[in-house]
Amino acid sequence: MGKHCIPQYYLSGFSDPFAPSKIWVYEKGSKRIFQSNIKNIANEKNRWPQHIEEYLANKIETPANPVLGKIRNRQPISQSDKEILSAYMVGMMQRVDKGLERMKEIAPKIIDQVFDDLEKRILKDIEQNPSKKEKLQAILRNLPNLKSRYKNDFPLEIWYQNLNPKVLPQILAIFPAMTWVFFTSEKGPPFLTSDNPLFFFEWQGMGKPESEITFPISSEITLWATWRKDIKKNQYVAQQEAVIREINRRIASSATRYVYYSMEADWVVNLINRKSWRLNRIK
Repeated sequence: MGKHCIPQYYLSGFSDPFAPSKIWVYEKGSKRIFQSNIKNIANEKNRWPQHIEEYLANKIETPANPVLGKIRNRQPISQSDKEILSAYMVGMMQRVDKGLERMKEIAPKIIDQVFDDLEKRILKDIEQNPSKKEKLQAILRNLPNLKSRYKNDFPLEIWYQNLNPKVLPQILAIFPAMTWVFFTSEKGPPFLTSDNPLFFFEWQGMGKPESEITFPISSEITLWATWRKDIKKNQYVAQQEAVIREINRRIASSATRYVYYSMEADWVVNLINRKSWRLNRIK
């Protein structure tokens, strides 16, 4: 069994109601559809080291699964539950392929900062330890080559480190501070999810007054998080079909390769093969 970039318990919330161990998989950019056992999808054999897999399973997924269960059963959640699920969502944002892409985009800045700090420490060590000056200067001369190598060959260790939500304290603090509302699909189409399920307008970020986050919890429930203070927190609200379709457009638009759904439906194929997306704020 490989390492799951999308946890199995999460995907079980979108399973085929007539075959609970299976889910429908849609490939973005093609008309390929297939039904698969949940345990066999969204995983890769060598995605990360075993200790990372154990950390994610024991420290992130295990505490969050009961919270997901509460929400799927439309039960009240506590502030502690929000904090647990927030860590889960931050971890989800980082562990998927899109998270790796983001990390590669910002890696050059991180590497610049790391090597600048390293150079300062070496210069300070030379000043404090004159007897080691020759050896430390040799290390200093090699830094540009080492820095260039890291920039040309992205070190996955940087990504592994950022799979711990605590490495991103600002984002980890944002999620539970927002106003959470759970949209439910009673009569409209079920919610879908993807290999990049946490949606926000990337050009806008998460901390602005108009920012929104949507995160599908199951085929019937999606989290909508905003900074609005005029609505009741943590309520379950049945939504009209227009809102459900907007959420599904968001999730499909942000998918990297795969969309997951509880049934076979032609409209999903048409949706994920769009060339352009018109996404709207939810009011």
